[in-house]
Amino acid sequence: MKNYLLDVSYIIAVIIEIGLPIALAVFAWKKFKVSWAIFFLGMGLFIASLIRIPLNSYVTFYLQSKFSGEISFLITALFASLTAGIFEEGVRALAFGAIIKNRTYYKGIMYGIGHGGGGESMIFVGLSVLAGYVMYRFFPNILPQISLSQISSIAWYLPLVGALERIFAIAIQISLSVLVMYAFLNKKYYFIAVAIFYHMLIDITVMYVVQKSGIFLAETAAFIFAVIGIAIILLLKPKTNADRLAKNSI
Repeated sequence: MKNYLLDVSYIIAVIIEIGLPIALAVFAWKKFKVSWAIFFLGMGLFIASLIRIPLNSYVTFYLQSKFSGEISFLITALFASLTAGIFEEGVRALAFGAIIKNRTYYKGIMYGIGHGGGGESMIFVGLSVLAGYVMYRFFPNILPQISLSQISSIAWYLPLVGALERIFAIAIQISLSVLVMYAFLNKKYYFIAVAIFYHMLIDITVMYVVQKSGIFLAETAAFIFAVIGIAIILLLKPKTNADRLAKNSI
């Protein structure tokens, strides 16, 4: 019975992690006439922002050789959260400041779908989960025994928890894109710094809560940030429809 539930959980999780970003992008394309090029730009620049990972690994190794215990965790988590904010909001600023012309709120939305949905949820998470599940289910002989044991022993609902986290993360990523787009639309560039530190706050909070209290309270924290993100998206929405009349181009 558990194997059946685990299969269903994985399938639903993959559908959400890969299908939801596509559905959101189709909606933005049809409803707001925003080019798919912006979705793929967001996807590509999210992947480019991952160049921070080797830096994080190097610094984490160094810090762990100097500190231990909770202070080591806090410092390394803070550094990883800060680089996530700098690199991800940095590529957003690059996209909105140097690449995207005829900037609009809705292009910010589409970029966020590509960044958090296409790049993070589909490529970074969804395809990895799909590949792991296919290997586990159909090619178990290829996997190391320890990997098979780990997958077989997880609670059946954990893939669904991961998918739920992706839903929260997409809402947060769209809100961060809206914040940075707002900075350029209104020439209030300090909002870029706000986005960096807010991104850092989200990451360090979730990492700390999962370390101290477990995954379910961490998901509760992510849910709260997602609700705040939706509020940001709605509050920064233009009061008129003029923003929707921009050319359907990048």
